[in-house]
Amino acid sequence: MNLDFLQALEQLEEEKGVKVDEIIPVIEKALISAYKKDFGGEKNVEIIINRQTGEIEAYQLLEVVENVENPNLQISLEEALKINSSAKIGDIVKKRLNIKKFGRIAAQTAKQVLIQKIREIEKEKQFEKYSELAGKITTAEVVRVTKDWADIRIGKLETRLPKKEWIPGEEIQPASLIKVYVKDVKKDKKGPKILVTRINEEFIKGLLELEVPEIESKVVEVVKIVREPGIRTKVAVKSNNPKVDPVGACIGEEGIRIAAILKELNGEKIDIIKWSDDPKELIASALQPANVIEVEILDYENKASRVIVSPNQLSLAIGKGGQNARLAAKLTGWKIDIKPIMNV
Repeated sequence: MNLDFLQALEQLEEEKGVKVDEIIPVIEKALISAYKKDFGGEKNVEIIINRQTGEIEAYQLLEVVENVENPNLQISLEEALKINSSAKIGDIVKKRLNIKKFGRIAAQTAKQVLIQKIREIEKEKQFEKYSELAGKITTAEVVRVTKDWADIRIGKLETRLPKKEWIPGEEIQPASLIKVYVKDVKKDKKGPKILVTRINEEFIKGLLELEVPEIESKVVEVVKIVREPGIRTKVAVKSNNPKVDPVGACIGEEGIRIAAILKELNGEKIDIIKWSDDPKELIASALQPANVIEVEILDYENKASRVIVSPNQLSLAIGKGGQNARLAAKLTGWKIDIKPIMNV
């Protein structure tokens, strides 16, 4: 190794971010292990890469003793004084080693260390880059599909979307582009591991943020989302600007914004309702698409209510398998007893 070696390290620092001051000690440590493996045996060795010339300097560390019992570890005072004129018993002196035979091994060792370090840095940079996606919606390319998962590509990384994270009933096709919500990005031996889903509430919120500029700019606020994936989602929104209708902003002119979201949801229905601090108004809105005649508050403390609907709205208010009423209760936080008007 020589000055060219230092120049190569400086170039790596510019291109890959491998800092010279950090990598040289790592190489020195690796060279010590390599030297002891091939030449040093039990010797205590110190290897230094000269920061000015790039040359390797190797020293055997020896303890100055009166009687030498182990020449690999000890040196007499007489011999020590030839190396260091101020040496005394108990000191450690450095005896320079001839390392001509070590040159090829040293070069290979340094190369291996650099390759490993570059890989580590690139993995770290990848992790930093992709960790910014955590908690966000992103577009993924479907690489292949099996009965249990879909392999997808986000940027240059591949990850897996398990079947349990698909919207129930959807069919994902190879070579298609889909939106996914990044739940987390974890460090892995092979690089960043991206955990994704399409079934949580955050997926819906992310789609809304993509399609509704007023949500991204905080003019319209998503208060709460409840969801039964593949069936129905209810989203309560409010406006921080009295001139902006939060529901209209989410639906868009001629329904263009909500249509883009529905396209991604594989037939899952979505109700956008206006949030209200008045429980009667909130409960009535939450039961959309059903029309409510009246909301009675039965118990404020225990949040119990009764909703009156016309007979032809009863099944719509309850929903298939009770899903509409169930989601409305989750959205509002109120118990909702739905009755047709003829039974009151």
